[in-house]
Amino acid sequence: MTPVSPRDRFLGCLLGLGIGDALGMPVEGWSQERIAATYGWIDHYLPRLAEDGTVTVAAGEFTDDTEVALCHVEALISAGGFVDPEAVGRRLILLARGEGGRFLDPTTRAAIARMEETDRFQDGVAEAGPAGAAVAAWIAPVALMHALGRLNPEVFTREVLRAGLVTHSHPEALNGALAMAYAIWLLAAEDIPPAVLIPEVAAFIDEDAVARRLRLAATLADRGGDRERDLANLWQIGTSSYVAEAVAAAMYAFVTHADDFAAAVATAVNAGGDADTIGAMAGALAGVHLGARAIPEALVDGLEGRMYILVAGPGLHRAAQRRAGKHLLLHPRA
Repeated sequence: MTPVSPRDRFLGCLLGLGIGDALGMPVEGWSQERIAATYGWIDHYLPRLAEDGTVTVAAGEFTDDTEVALCHVEALISAGGFVDPEAVGRRLILLARGEGGRFLDPTTRAAIARMEETDRFQDGVAEAGPAGAAVAAWIAPVALMHALGRLNPEVFTREVLRAGLVTHSHPEALNGALAMAYAIWLLAAEDIPPAVLIPEVAAFIDEDAVARRLRLAATLADRGGDRERDLANLWQIGTSSYVAEAVAAAMYAFVTHADDFAAAVATAVNAGGDADTIGAMAGALAGVHLGARAIPEALVDGLEGRMYILVAGPGLHRAAQRRAGKHLLLHPRA
């Protein structure tokens, strides 16, 4: 396998996030059976349709999973590679006022409303029901900031929690975000073999439902790899918006197809449920592992918003270089 440069991993992670998100967008909340009956197997962009067939979201558009991640990218770059909750919050307020805000989940909306009212940016909202996977889906940029230097687990964990608490405060939501962040770091910094990724992540995070579901995913992944079995295993893991299910499902889809970006994201999306969020996480994992150059050209070209990501990826990499002390700006003498 050709070595993948850190810069290519950064870009691959963000592109993968957006691509998986956009592929899953039209079938968010659908069952496996409905997806199969309507589309067969989704491996290309489709629009979101209303009941009468009207296009409500164009093919190739990503949702809040990618939009919020890009708010974190901008904030990280502006803060020299460090988490700045206010910088994130200000961007989220603007996002909620624009067209991109239509995809925001109720918890994030409530958190943004609270920010506007109180001018505080660490008062995340706890879901009334099961913890969602929103933070896990958009935490990748924070993890990438630590990929070029030696990992300090305490600082890493603290920054993931600070980023998560901008919008969410449920312990399982934050633990799921830590699981995704650590997985991204392992793939970006350590180039860990995908076969051991899930057990390593489960051992790093707190012992709760997220860790237990990850262990189930690791066991099932040993017997996965073909389409029919993958869908059955993902049904057993669960593909709802509950963070324990969504994170485990995304990691399963990745590790069973770690050398094939398109197969990893298609497996995640066609499993149904929270298809855009699970697709986004699987895409981020596959993208950071394989790099941007391994992503099929058609999936990049068909992605709305790709031009912004193509600029954001290298910008985030430069911010990580500066934070790690590996990027010097040399100015010629006058």
